[in-house]
Amino acid sequence: KSEDDDEPDMKCDDMMTCYLFHMYVGVRAGGGIGDEIEDPAGDPYEMYRIVFDITFFFFVIVILLAIIQGLIIDAFGELRDQQEQVRED
Repeated sequence: KSEDDDEPDMKCDDMMTCYLFHMYVGVRAGGGIGDEIEDPAGDPYEMYRIVFDITFFFFVIVILLAIIQGLIIDAFGELRDQQEQVRED
């Protein structure tokens, strides 16, 4: 049960909900957008919101940052290759 009221706490009712809850809270923590937006608890579209937040985090944060880091590393690799070619000439 929740400490504030008499409603049962459904965060870890079974293994699947417990896993989803920890994945969801773990993604939202840490100064990201999840700290600023309203918690969907009690919302009829709560599961859709949780799935959206997790997929947004995965695609935007993980994949987009990997692409940007790859572009930066590739650009520095090209600069290094150009410098080596200038030294050889």
